[in-house]
Amino acid sequence: MELRDGTPAQKALFALLLAVPLIGLALAIADKLDRIGSPNVGWLLDGAYVSPTRPDASEAGLRGGGRAIAINGVPLPDGAVRGHTPGPGIDLAIGASNTLTLRTPGGEVREISLAVRRWSWGDFAFTQGATDVIGLLFVVVGATTFVLRPYEPTSWALLTLCMTTGGVLLTVFVPVDHSHPWTARYFMAVAGFVPFAPFHSALAFPVPHPWLLRRPRILWLIYGAGFAYAGVNLAGWALDYPGPLAYTRPVGSATLLASLGLFLARCLQHSRQKRDPLVAQRARILLGGSLLGLLPFAVVQFAREGFDAFDVDTRFLIWPLGIFVLALARITVRPALTNARIAVRRAILYTTAVAVLSAIALLLVEVRPYAVAALLFPLLYFWPRFEERLNRRLYPQRARFPELLRQVGDAMGSAASVDAVLDVLAGAPARLCDARLAVAFLLPNAQTREHVRVAGGQARVAETRLEDEALVQLMRATRRPILRAQLSVEPQYSNVRDECEAGFARLGAEALLPLVREQRVVGGLAIGPRASGDPYEDAELDAFSAAGQQAVQAVMRVEATERLRAREREFADLKRFFPPQIIDQVMERGGAAELSSKRKLVTVLFADLRGFTSFSDRVEPEEVIATLDEYHAAMGARIAEYGGTLERFAGDGFMVFFNDPVDQPDHVARAARMALAMRDDIEGLRVDWTRKGYHIHVGFGIHTGYATCGFIGYEGRRDYAVIGNVTNLAARLSDAAGLGEILISARSYGDLGEEFRAEPIGELDLKGFQQPQPALRLLSG
Repeated sequence: MELRDGTPAQKALFALLLAVPLIGLALAIADKLDRIGSPNVGWLLDGAYVSPTRPDASEAGLRGGGRAIAINGVPLPDGAVRGHTPGPGIDLAIGASNTLTLRTPGGEVREISLAVRRWSWGDFAFTQGATDVIGLLFVVVGATTFVLRPYEPTSWALLTLCMTTGGVLLTVFVPVDHSHPWTARYFMAVAGFVPFAPFHSALAFPVPHPWLLRRPRILWLIYGAGFAYAGVNLAGWALDYPGPLAYTRPVGSATLLASLGLFLARCLQHSRQKRDPLVAQRARILLGGSLLGLLPFAVVQFAREGFDAFDVDTRFLIWPLGIFVLALARITVRPALTNARIAVRRAILYTTAVAVLSAIALLLVEVRPYAVAALLFPLLYFWPRFEERLNRRLYPQRARFPELLRQVGDAMGSAASVDAVLDVLAGAPARLCDARLAVAFLLPNAQTREHVRVAGGQARVAETRLEDEALVQLMRATRRPILRAQLSVEPQYSNVRDECEAGFARLGAEALLPLVREQRVVGGLAIGPRASGDPYEDAELDAFSAAGQQAVQAVMRVEATERLRAREREFADLKRFFPPQIIDQVMERGGAAELSSKRKLVTVLFADLRGFTSFSDRVEPEEVIATLDEYHAAMGARIAEYGGTLERFAGDGFMVFFNDPVDQPDHVARAARMALAMRDDIEGLRVDWTRKGYHIHVGFGIHTGYATCGFIGYEGRRDYAVIGNVTNLAARLSDAAGLGEILISARSYGDLGEEFRAEPIGELDLKGFQQPQPALRLLSG
């Protein structure tokens, strides 16, 4: 599904959620622009928690924050100051000094004196830079993930969590007081949703809970509570800031901790199951991201708000959140199963390499600070080679993919049949990745039957036709590879998961890849588990897809070769009846298979030699054959010239018809012109025949009428013929014709144009016809 395919309501909700952090970013930028040049005393207070705003304040003893006890000797009551303000009783004159008494997180009491100076962009970078980066990271990850996988349950949950959290992080250091009403309202409203968004994520990750799929109204309950909590925050700020917030903030922290507990419980539950390895892996990734990134923030925030403990700088709690959001993005954008064994080895090697480079950098800093830059030049040269060698070490067989694919392609290129091509394809996964089993198949179509070939194991493919398998039908609809591990995590498989699981079981496969030809799925390659037990990664699937497309090209070559041979056989068959130009038109329409029997209006011409019997009795057989060859060659040339269909040569006669197998609107005129041309050719031949003493001539008969046209005979011996009275009348007219005469029926002459001349000869009594038949003698045209 694409982003543009959503409903108007979905698109509006996406735009609304995207607007949340954008408004926060605008408020944060406006605050920075407003405060540039204003007094900066060196610290901020949130309640009694103090944190530095300048590097010199951090160096003076505020690093890590702490609890403010007094400012300029005036004790601070707990909870008296909120909204990230400098504090009461402070001299804001530029250059004046203020004294802060605080208790550090380690319990030490310090007194720090700092001069007031103007806010600069460097101060903002020091105070808010890392938090802004983490907030923007949330926004980018949430929006990018949603664009890549729009309108899915996991994408909605991640988008809501990232947009609300990102909006809060971008404004967390903006003063929230009555002097900044819009910022305060924004922060109170959005911060009210942040504790409740993890409930939505807990139902969506690591796989969507059935409640989320079957009862989506549960989200109304979750975010209804968020609306209520945000409303209480806003009311407390408007009526008696900050009094009521002292009670609502612990509730929000407790809610956040509870939602995180539910999230961790679901991740822990799924991380221990073995049926779906991809679900377990996703759960472990989220579990690690939550424990490292989200849990410290939630626990410390709850302790601070509920029990007034952990006096640490808020920024130290925010920075690890990046680990959590990256874990969420990793499993949402890249759902494929990762080879954990190789991933751990890669992480160890990367960590070792980074540690060595860090040690070298530290040593260079001790010698000359700028010498670290010199480390970049060899690093840029060696790191790609290090990566290449590492991949060859971790994936030794993958480095041979180009060579192996060439071997597979060569084997397919020499295959002489479709089954031979599929045999090579079924053996390719074992060559490439040591797969235990593979099934290559082509689905049936109008021209071919189903082809199935199995390599390396047992598959129960005979239990059902593959085209009826729900798994294969889904592959045909999506035209994408389907992995068995994805069935539990991809929402589009939720309704057909059991049927797809059964299909994978019958095929004995872990992955099913489509064979695509001209944007249409014509078959598939089912790949069983690897001998090592490792999952298939993108590189292996790409290699299988390449082998599959090689197979498609090889099948197309085999089919083209078979079609060419069939065409040659068919052409040789048709050549006995039709002239070349007619054959071309017949082949364009589908060949002899399209020449089914049909009723059609045709014009038939019969020709017969006069005096042939006495001629053959008086001369040697060799002379008879030579004369017939000469006669047939001349007549055959005229048949081809005028596009006639030769039914047969029968000794001294032949029959030709027009307007079939291709339409010829001028079929009567063609027959008449051909007869006139043949008569002229015979006159030329008779000059030589007369010199030799051969007294032979030709008579022609032409008639037009309806007949049944089509092949007759049996396989290996067929003729293309017309059957009907039209042939009988044409033959009788030919018998009645005199030497060199062309007799044409009145029916045919009526369809000729005025350029033809003929003379009536009356009605003829012809054998086989009860009624006399009117005829004409064709003279010229």
